[in-house]
Amino acid sequence: MALRHRKPELAFAIGVFVIVFSVTLSAIILVRSQLQAESATSYPGLNQARAKKDGLGLLAPALLDRQWVTYSDRSTCADRSGGDGVGATRLSRSQIAWFFSDSSLGPAGPKIGFSQQSGFVHNLVVIQTTHGHHNRLVTVTGGGACPGPGEPGHAVSVVSVANAGGATKERYWVGDGIRIGSRVVRFYNRFEPGQVPFVPDGTVIADIPASQLARAGRGPAFGAVIRPHITKVPPYRPYGVGTPIIWGAALLRHHGMIYIYGWRSPDPTSAWRERYLARVRPSRLLDVSAWHFYAGGGIWARHQAAAIPIASGANLDTGFSVVPASGRYWLIEHAGGLGSRRIVAYPGRRPRGPFHRAGAVLLYRAPGIGLTQRDRYQIMYEARAEPALSTRHTLVISYNVNSLAVTAECVSITSFTNTVIQPRFIAVPRSVFARGASGRARGAAAVAAQPDPPAAGTRDRRWFDSWKYSGGCPRMTSGGSLQAATPPSRIPS
Repeated sequence: MALRHRKPELAFAIGVFVIVFSVTLSAIILVRSQLQAESATSYPGLNQARAKKDGLGLLAPALLDRQWVTYSDRSTCADRSGGDGVGATRLSRSQIAWFFSDSSLGPAGPKIGFSQQSGFVHNLVVIQTTHGHHNRLVTVTGGGACPGPGEPGHAVSVVSVANAGGATKERYWVGDGIRIGSRVVRFYNRFEPGQVPFVPDGTVIADIPASQLARAGRGPAFGAVIRPHITKVPPYRPYGVGTPIIWGAALLRHHGMIYIYGWRSPDPTSAWRERYLARVRPSRLLDVSAWHFYAGGGIWARHQAAAIPIASGANLDTGFSVVPASGRYWLIEHAGGLGSRRIVAYPGRRPRGPFHRAGAVLLYRAPGIGLTQRDRYQIMYEARAEPALSTRHTLVISYNVNSLAVTAECVSITSFTNTVIQPRFIAVPRSVFARGASGRARGAAAVAAQPDPPAAGTRDRRWFDSWKYSGGCPRMTSGGSLQAATPPSRIPS
């Protein structure tokens, strides 16, 4: 807060009083502004003064985490209240487009969890617009969201079988994205209906004018709609078995090219996966016939059939990033499979790798993650770099959290709290990669928000791992004990 100018003829004693009073008043106003940041028109997350004090540039993890919980707490029938899959694209200095996968619409809250009274969609977009300390969030769907406060709605996904094709009840989940000139390009992966393990069967690319996204963020808070142009990627199954290659898990802009990373499961019931790579000039990203696929030995081929895996192994995550830093390329992912709490970076000398596990750098170990009653069976997955949120000195990484926890009556934890299934963020000093390249990186390096305490409705309950039971529900025997069934393959989405 700027101090008011005082007339020079004021006495020294009065001047001292004014200074002391002004400092005190500034402190009061600062506290008040922090409370106002949690008002309906200004969600915490882009308060520049506070973010700079965290030493992380504009966007600090604690503010980003709190922003989405606050938005959920105050969600109406038109607002995203929680879910998973997250990726940010910057539209301008004052606007960011957030792309999400499975999402509930409000209302929601710490005592009611996700009501889903306004629906559930497999993908949507939230446009964030910032003016000074005011921070506005507008949820955008593919149509059908409630048109006004308290009115019923039946929202549909931005990308669905209606505009992208596929069988009935197939769902599209968000992959990586990039801005090319005036267009925002985002990959979406199509999954078959059914339960875990979810089986992918195709990829499409959504193309949206950045101006259209920007207008949606400045428009009405109810009923915002986007209908992107869709490009289908021809599916290809190596050896004719397993899933097709699912493209767009990660994108890297490098030396005038865009590198497109993909993955496939030779056996969808197994945790074994393969990774693939293609590249193309940015201007032809939507022209799949212009892609070239890595075929080994430094050779790039014109057809998917020639592609070979650049990596294979168990528990390779389906959402990851590759970023250049300190003369190397680093593959960043949630490592260790379901229940692991580690985010790790692996170095490679080229965008195609190989990315060496021997030189791995531990970036973060998330608290509260684990397949235990104490951790409420929380899992993390899809750790991705977020260039739109990062600075020259700091790399921001997002990751997803979900929970397998249910009560003995088979009630999900999401009926008791809205704080679990929300996006999370960490900030990694870019100097870590220089130390990692020299072999001097030690321990976890990231700065993160402090974990929220368990919601009041979840503290004293006994939780059960829903994946241990047939149908996802604990089954009581005649003796009053719980009977477990063989759990499905634990593959995070």
